[in-house]
Amino acid sequence: MTVRQAGAPIADQEFKLAARQGGDKLIGELFRPDNKDGPHSFKDAKCRLYPKLSFFFDGTNNNLDRDTPLNRLSNVAKLFRAAIDDRKKRGISARYIPGVGTPFKIRKIMGYTDALGDDQGGMLGLGLGAGGDMRIKFALAEFSQILEREWSPPSWKYMQFISLAIFGFSRGATEARAFVRKLIETRCERTDGGLRWKAPDGERVPLRIRFMGLFDTVASVGGPALHLDWGAELAIPPEVERCVHYVAAHEVRQAFPLDSVRVDRAYPANCEEVVYPGVHSDVGGGYAPDEQGRSNRLSRIPLRHMLAEALRAGVPLQLPEQMDTKLRADYELGDDDPVVSLYRGYMAALPAASGSDVESLIQAHRRLNFQWRSMIARQSTDTRVLGQLYGKVSRTACASVPPATDSDHPACSPNRWVYDVPPRPEEQARQLLAEQRRLVQRVAFLRNPVDPRAGSRDWPPPAPRPRSAYEEQILAAWDEQNAVPSAVDGLLAEYVHDSVAHFTSWPCALYDPRGIHCDQSSYQANNRGIRQPGNAAAA
Repeated sequence: MTVRQAGAPIADQEFKLAARQGGDKLIGELFRPDNKDGPHSFKDAKCRLYPKLSFFFDGTNNNLDRDTPLNRLSNVAKLFRAAIDDRKKRGISARYIPGVGTPFKIRKIMGYTDALGDDQGGMLGLGLGAGGDMRIKFALAEFSQILEREWSPPSWKYMQFISLAIFGFSRGATEARAFVRKLIETRCERTDGGLRWKAPDGERVPLRIRFMGLFDTVASVGGPALHLDWGAELAIPPEVERCVHYVAAHEVRQAFPLDSVRVDRAYPANCEEVVYPGVHSDVGGGYAPDEQGRSNRLSRIPLRHMLAEALRAGVPLQLPEQMDTKLRADYELGDDDPVVSLYRGYMAALPAASGSDVESLIQAHRRLNFQWRSMIARQSTDTRVLGQLYGKVSRTACASVPPATDSDHPACSPNRWVYDVPPRPEEQARQLLAEQRRLVQRVAFLRNPVDPRAGSRDWPPPAPRPRSAYEEQILAAWDEQNAVPSAVDGLLAEYVHDSVAHFTSWPCALYDPRGIHCDQSSYQANNRGIRQPGNAAAA
């Protein structure tokens, strides 16, 4: 398919339409003329079985049980809570897999999951992705257990087809991509008519991988930006009927490179990539309310988009009106919600992209962000980066915050990584201001980029090095004198978080480009291909 900027927020009435489209699609497929296996009537259809399985892989340091009372669930956890799980009456099964770095106690089932050890969580999962392989093995075992044990052998010959949906965020999206490849390789056979699940008695049941819903895939398996072990092969198989991948335009941490669904310069026919404003967890969810003085409601826009996409694909999820009151609150977002109007205004102000690839679409957001940060620097109002923290912390303390330095983001061993936003507002404010002031300092350097390590007594003085195309883009945005629209200011100051500020465990800065992996190729923000091991890119 292709890549595009995110669309308008979904209105509540659109969910019903999406569900109706999903139902019509299923009925049309069942009774299409070329479906020689039947069913041939509605009565016949009632005699057949249609198992529906959904798997939800949560992101790094995201855990439904731990995060629910803290009101900081990821979008994958929220989608799982909306999933229908009723095998006996409706043939529907849903499984949730907590994120790496968090505890995961496995239900032991003889012959399926009994050989898998529990994961206590911890720093190796956060920094290296340790525990991801075990989670993939668990999902594969649960897939088999559901069909072989919960359904039982006599049911296999009555199965018309099996439907599968898969969701993932961050390293959970990496797990989802590795899982679907391993599932096809080990549990299925490819035929001219599509995938067939290999039942233990020799029965072959059609398997439809209807939908994959991914939020901002990050691998970093074995270390930052690495693709070792289970993170090595992530291309979306052609048997997946539809895959949508939501990308965070403002994420720039070097340890969080994006794994695009693109292959080299082309998108597979079954994949669509969509670019959203926000950092990693603004798109995939997971911030608590008011962290960094910002609301976490921006993540509801991609959440609702994903729910509608899944419903159109026939994934068995509840409509918001069918959810209980507590669950429905996770999805509420009316037209009168402030974030909706700010988002609309922001997207309307977004400059036209210089190209049609994901790098160019991301750069349009980065340009607007640099323009906004330049505006508040010129107006001596950089406390605007504090959002709702402003007024809650000392003005004197804010004025004395120095620019951040490389030492604020050391290359820590992955077993010492810290992901969480610090709890004290004063520390959050210090981090936000320090990164803004570091950016201002960097822009000044870019105007005359002389290596500071050159000897002070060198004569003649060393010549400035050439600026990169990306650095030229930063300066062009910074020097734009027009004030950004109020909607842009409102969204960036009060909804888009600063993931660099609170990530003090690995080198990163607001002026960094984001790495992008595209299967076998790499690209820079200036859209020039760079072939290198690891298949990275940058935007």
